[in-house]
Amino acid sequence: MKRLLLRSVLGVWLCACVAVPLQAAKQLVDRIVAVVEDEAIFQSDVEVAVKQYMFQQRRTSLSAEEERSLARDVLKNLVNDKLVVAQAARLGVDIPFSTVEEEVTRAINENMEMLGGEAEFEAQMAREGFTVDELKKLYREQIRNRKLVEEVLRIEMTQRPPDISDQTLRDFYERRKEDMAPRPAVVQLKTIFVGFQSSTSASSGARSRIDELRRDIVAGASFEDIAREHSEDPSASLGGDLGFLRPEDLREPGFRQAVETLEVGTISEPVLTTYGYHLIRITERRDNGEAHVQHILVRVTPSDEDIAQVFRTVSDIHESVLAGAPFDSLADRYGTDPTTGPGGDLGWLKVGDLPEFFQQVLSSMEPGDVSQVLRESAGFRIVKLVGREEERPVEFEDIRDQLRQLYQQEHMTAAYDEYIAGLRERFHVDIKAEL
Repeated sequence: MKRLLLRSVLGVWLCACVAVPLQAAKQLVDRIVAVVEDEAIFQSDVEVAVKQYMFQQRRTSLSAEEERSLARDVLKNLVNDKLVVAQAARLGVDIPFSTVEEEVTRAINENMEMLGGEAEFEAQMAREGFTVDELKKLYREQIRNRKLVEEVLRIEMTQRPPDISDQTLRDFYERRKEDMAPRPAVVQLKTIFVGFQSSTSASSGARSRIDELRRDIVAGASFEDIAREHSEDPSASLGGDLGFLRPEDLREPGFRQAVETLEVGTISEPVLTTYGYHLIRITERRDNGEAHVQHILVRVTPSDEDIAQVFRTVSDIHESVLAGAPFDSLADRYGTDPTTGPGGDLGWLKVGDLPEFFQQVLSSMEPGDVSQVLRESAGFRIVKLVGREEERPVEFEDIRDQLRQLYQQEHMTAAYDEYIAGLRERFHVDIKAEL
């Protein structure tokens, strides 16, 4: 809850560092816009934070009023952060240099990934006349301040989310329901997906390659070098680095299980997913359950005969379904999609989140109908529409858990505002310019 609070009330300054137009950070003309104690906040600080926010939101431009409003919010957050950092100094709170440098390195790696790899990152740096050291210095200050703020709030904000009665939550819903987005159209689906990896010849070729790569690594070859040269995943340019991940966010059960169970530094046996065969290595684990993951992917590349073989299999399954064979039994027997439940169950899905071709197929179907055989990049699929609900106003039971979280978050936000107001009485704050 506290981490959720931090992200919501501290705004763009506490967002993870992201790539920005680097030259902007270098060419801004500075002026002091605020002072907290003896620490100045410059116009460049505000503008860099605005540009980071725009990049994160995929915005390329703002109206004049939007820009003024965002700049005011950014300045307010910067002042609040300076107040908490000043309090950190009084409390003797500091952040180890190694902790900061770890996150600086991760931020640089995320930049590389966003720009398409190390070569593209270096080219962008060269075009803008920016050095890696200058970028690290920018990130170093931001990350240290963010961690100081988090640590001080962890120490000093002792309030806990209130207990909420059912009636309180219902009253909160009644006050807010007019402003809530409607519940989107949803469908309940079952599926039989047969991937190309089910073809023995296609799978065996990929398995032989991944086994060979694993032998090379066990014999002493660098995991990163092997990933750069042989992995067929976009992370190859980063040495197979996927950054820190939470196992529960991974959809592929085999990959998730490996991330959950591997010891730090060990290399998994080949793991088969719908994408192909993976070698997985964990380099670090955090107390919050996150794991730093590297992987190498060898895709299962089917031949024309492999594709034809899988199509014949799925066509036979489709004929059996239309002839009255139980869909669930066939899904359990033949389906290779590890993300489905028993009987090929996909659960309830938002229509708007489905691929456009999928939406078109479903648009002409009624509950109980079965689709034709659908070709996808990794195999063939049959879909059964189990149920459909159109868009409607959101009801209390639909969002009970979200309402509880929102109510608690607002309570904690109010507590944060009260805490900041107390710091303003203890420290000198001088706003020197309107933005």
